[in-house]
Amino acid sequence: MFSFAGKGKNKSVAAVVPGDMGIAVAMLGPATGSGKPKLELCDFTPWQDDCSPQELLARKVRELSLSKRPCTTVMGLGEYSIISVDAPDVPPAELRAALRWQVKDLIDFHIDDALIDVFDAPPSGAHGQKKMLYVVVSRTSTVRERVEQMQAAEANLTTIDIPELVLRNITTRLPEDEGGVAMVYLARERGLVVVSRESTLYFARTLDIGYDYLTQGLADTDELSLENNAVFDRLVLEVQRSLDYYDRYFQQPPVSALVLAPTEISIPGLPAYLHDTLGLQVKLLDLAEIVECEQELSSQQQAHCLAAVGAALREEATTL
Repeated sequence: MFSFAGKGKNKSVAAVVPGDMGIAVAMLGPATGSGKPKLELCDFTPWQDDCSPQELLARKVRELSLSKRPCTTVMGLGEYSIISVDAPDVPPAELRAALRWQVKDLIDFHIDDALIDVFDAPPSGAHGQKKMLYVVVSRTSTVRERVEQMQAAEANLTTIDIPELVLRNITTRLPEDEGGVAMVYLARERGLVVVSRESTLYFARTLDIGYDYLTQGLADTDELSLENNAVFDRLVLEVQRSLDYYDRYFQQPPVSALVLAPTEISIPGLPAYLHDTLGLQVKLLDLAEIVECEQELSSQQQAHCLAAVGAALREEATTL
């Protein structure tokens, strides 16, 4: 999404993602004989009491030589908005100005304080529907703060991505993507549902539900069931709404599967419950399915580094 002038021509791509729990770093090299990119590094370092977040970030940049290779990072949920708009019928040189005019009344701050980027929205399927675009809007100060954070640590920042496209980078490499796939990603307090098909992001819904909510009151050995479903039905409802919208608005066949991203804390019974209530094939994501890993990654390690791996998988660099 938001692109910046980086330096160097290292073929390996690194993603550095500071989060609620610590700093995740992933490095990907060129595809191996399996056709998968090689995961050269998957590292997570928790925040520490003896140094500030900025000091720890600078330390990781030095340790991993991140000033010498292109780096991307990921914005946090709530730091931006995605707005669907009609593609303006203007010359390319006038597209930025036209989009800013279209979204100025759809955001809760002045357009002069906004930084925007754009990616194509798939056609709705309705006859006569105009071409649509997804516009990503963030406060300039929010993006600047992230840039300054990375630059102060001397990371070679080239792009800042958003979670929706990071997850799309992952789903597009799953075999289920050919027939349409939904992914549920849950952080501690928030989450995302994304739907992609044939490498195209069709739909994304932000959830005010995280794994803390879903695991409240559960012991390690508990499992959710049809008789014990009050907490879980809220997630089921949001997923079902997302799938219904995808089917109806885009006039696509139902998705072929639902994929659950690994979570930092296990949610007992979740895959089975979603399968039973939604009637879908449900599977837990294993990053080894899409990247070549020399060592087996634990579920918790994958959860910590999922956004970093997805960000490192980015290929396109469309920007306004």
